Amino acid sequence: MINPSQPTALRDPTAPGDPAQASPRRLDHPGLPATVWLAGRGWLTPQRRQELLALLSGDEHQQLQRLRQRDDQDRFLLGRGLLRQQLGLALGLEPAALGFRLGPQGKPALEGLRGQSTLQFNLAHSGELVLLALHPERLVGVDVERQRPGLNWRPIARRHLPSGCLEALEALPAEQQLGGFLQHWCRLEAGLKATGLGLAAAGAPPPPGLELHDLHLPEGYAGSLALL
Repeated sequence: MINPSQPTALRDPTAPGDPAQASPRRLDHPGLPATVWLAGRGWLTPQRRQELLALLSGDEHQQLQRLRQRDDQDRFLLGRGLLRQQLGLALGLEPAALGFRLGPQGKPALEGLRGQSTLQFNLAHSGELVLLALHPERLVGVDVERQRPGLNWRPIARRHLPSGCLEALEALPAEQQLGGFLQHWCRLEAGLKATGLGLAAAGAPPPPGLELHDLHLPEGYAGSLALL
């Protein structure tokens, strides 16, 4: 379990200089207990866009059409396309044939496999990046956040983060406070996504066995993986 009072650096020297152009790749962190894929929005060439569109279900096409902003459309298409490709490879199934259902809080899960697989997954996106986390059996959550200068993070930290986090963040040098807050927030979101709970459960004690692992992402991004 990560000590929540210790924010970590946001930069991985091996990460691509331009996160928007990142082709799908596995994060190679020593000891990372799940497979995490990273992809950048700029990887979506017109040809790749058509290839991924062909994998989506009718419901997913409708969801895509409801998104007004091109950035949101790109992140949705990249995330769902990458998810279908990797699940298809892991399960030996056609990516376009996979079915999904939504849990009580909207977390997708595989449908129609009749208990043949315990594979767990979770998606996250922010800015130019999309992350996909996979684990063969444990519940998994992942979150990524892009730094936005001028974010008024203190009220958010006071309301949602564990007791003592705000004070610990304010004790950091000013230039580290925003990055530290984002790392804390990613840990919170990843943990909630692993449990399938919404932000209303942010103040509850973490469930027994929850593991948190910070992710080393391109400069300007924070990310965390959670496992149950």
